Amino acid sequence: MNNRQITTLWSSIIVEELIRQGADYFCISPGSRSTPLTAAVAGNPKARWKIFPDERSSAFFALGHARATGKPAVLICTSGTAVANYFPAVVEASMDYQPIIVLSADRPFELLECGANQTIRQENIFGSYTRWHMQLPVPSKELPLKTVLSTVDYAVAKAVGSPPGPVHLNQPFREPLEPEAPDPENPWLAPLQEWLEGEEPSSRTLFPEKRPDIEALSIVRPLLAQAERPLIIAGSMPRAEESEAVAELALDLQIPLYADLSSGVRLMSTTLPWQQAFATPEFTDRFKPDLVLHFGGRLIAKHPAAAIRKWNPKHYIVIRPDAERYSPDHNVTVSIERSILLTARALKGCRTLHSGIRSRQTETFFLRAGEAIDSETSGNLPVTEISAARLVSKLISTSQRLFLSNSMPVRDMDSYACNTQAECVITGINRGASGIDGIISTAAGFAAGNRKPVTLLIGDIALLHDLNALSLLGSMETPLQIIVLNNNGGGIFSFLPVSECTDIFETHFATPQNYSIKSAAETFGVEYTNPKTNDEFTAAYTKASSSTRSTVIEINGTREDNLLRHRSLQAKINTLAAEYLTGL
Repeated sequence: MNNRQITTLWSSIIVEELIRQGADYFCISPGSRSTPLTAAVAGNPKARWKIFPDERSSAFFALGHARATGKPAVLICTSGTAVANYFPAVVEASMDYQPIIVLSADRPFELLECGANQTIRQENIFGSYTRWHMQLPVPSKELPLKTVLSTVDYAVAKAVGSPPGPVHLNQPFREPLEPEAPDPENPWLAPLQEWLEGEEPSSRTLFPEKRPDIEALSIVRPLLAQAERPLIIAGSMPRAEESEAVAELALDLQIPLYADLSSGVRLMSTTLPWQQAFATPEFTDRFKPDLVLHFGGRLIAKHPAAAIRKWNPKHYIVIRPDAERYSPDHNVTVSIERSILLTARALKGCRTLHSGIRSRQTETFFLRAGEAIDSETSGNLPVTEISAARLVSKLISTSQRLFLSNSMPVRDMDSYACNTQAECVITGINRGASGIDGIISTAAGFAAGNRKPVTLLIGDIALLHDLNALSLLGSMETPLQIIVLNNNGGGIFSFLPVSECTDIFETHFATPQNYSIKSAAETFGVEYTNPKTNDEFTAAYTKASSSTRSTVIEINGTREDNLLRHRSLQAKINTLAAEYLTGL
């Protein structure tokens, strides 16, 4: 068996075992050194794949696909800076516990650090941001093929384990790289005969849910039963059934539930929008819980953390399915590593006391606050960042998916969404590192993984960051409705104290950009519309949601007007809180 046959067989075994392990979607960026891997994918009829000219976009697409499916997509690239372009998405996947597998081709040992072209040090390039990394050997008959299977199996297990995250396999190849069919009768293949004839992976790693044990329940149940003013927080959770179980627990125990948008239940009719109360000093001055029970991970808004710091509850309990620390203010008193779903179910019925909040007063507050937000959506008024978020939360169907860019879009949806949906609206957000890079690519991967249309709310600067990802949309089976909130710059900076430094703010922070979003959409063959009023936006979004083609909906505004609208609306909500929440 010659070197080409060895390399071909080696690569095909890696790809086949990945597929058998459930990692059957490949995001490929063409290159010479990765030819054996790309050819192996092309030659496997079970492989699903997509070609990306830009490795950075490819990696974020894989991230979105992982968010949707819970399974690792596999990234394949050539040597050199190609693999370095994966870094931002790898960081996000690591920080937000999403499984992806990087399978990078590399030059062999003799070409490293000797001036050979397109060669960098790729081994462990992602450092601490991977769950596991391995420098594979150059394909050789000196190595038993079962070691290849075992390594692939372990890589997938680490990617989907606890906590899930990225894995990097760096595979050097020697030339020649073009595929050549190997001899199936070669003795090197004999130990794999049973595997070759079957369809099952070489080995499996099982991850049963961590059921709440007696010790964990004996701690939490009495504390919940005895608390006078408890609060439940639903942070980011990857599975809808987990979020729904936490929401059911709050209803069962009649405890207020702060449901972060990333929890998936923020838009449901059974959930009250506590974000509006937490943003007011009247509420945070008067509620003062003695116990906080936090399920899942981080939150979008800063108000809950600020309130908890001020309240300093006696018990702050965090329940997560992994051992990763969640205590950004270092005030958690109990951390429990158990299944969110099973723990929430096990805590039902442990309490008969009322939470201490007067429900009639709070319900009246939420009703009046909702009316204040709805006043921003009157049909003949200009569509704004606030009204767009509110209208999308009302108009989106549960057969669609929602994806939100960071900075203002995610905050506006978290703060102003209408909670009228009968079911959970599956929502994707890159909140691991909260960057604005790769958002379109991630949303596209999210749509492909869900096989459902996705509505994306994104700012003009985030769109510019990932503009070439618009090229993906024409070949996708599921469309995106991309709502671009164009205020000609980084709108969130207007809310920061640095905005008062007028001598440097506009030139060094506001980042005004005057590119044409319409021209960008037309360049990539994407439908475009530019509604001016709320009625026009409603009509445009409704039409886009029923189309099989992707659409860009541009909403124009100014940073100054956006800041004033947010402050005016918050002042109204503060007044309502002072009227209805003073007696808590």
